[in-house]
Amino acid sequence: MGRTAIIIAVSYGILGGLVVLLVAGAVLTSTLGGRRQIDAKKLGEREKTWFATVVVVLVALLFGTIFFTPYGRGSSSSDPNLQVVDVTAQQFAFVMPGAPLKAGKPVEFRLRATDVNHGFAVFSPKHVFLFQVQVMPGRTQLYRYTFHRPGTYSVECFEYCGLDHDAMKATFTVTR
Repeated sequence: MGRTAIIIAVSYGILGGLVVLLVAGAVLTSTLGGRRQIDAKKLGEREKTWFATVVVVLVALLFGTIFFTPYGRGSSSSDPNLQVVDVTAQQFAFVMPGAPLKAGKPVEFRLRATDVNHGFAVFSPKHVFLFQVQVMPGRTQLYRYTFHRPGTYSVECFEYCGLDHDAMKATFTVTR
């Protein structure tokens, strides 16, 4: 798991723990606090405060994670180190060039499907999941990734695409 994913997972864990504590505190105070007169004005102010708090937290999470999404960055063919790999997904194969890729240089996968939706999932040589891209007919999905270690990487389809879906696999090689 990458550093960014760990930061996001820990942040969500801390936030989830705080929410659980706040809800538990609210339940305890409301059940153990006894009967008292409800102040509608004070209750309305609390609702506004909670609403504003939720909006601020959601906006902070959006801005904290949106810059790490790998999609929509477009192609910058001006990068001399960029390696472009055209991949066509079809029932039940990934058609991609057999030329090895260089480790440490960015790779731009240009993914197309000829028939149905497919999932382009890439695994490291130790079969650790690296990333997955949805590939849809009529669209070209761009995805950039830099492979840092040489080896034979495997590709599997992560979207059920028909009877031989489980046989839809491919490999490619990354060299120094």
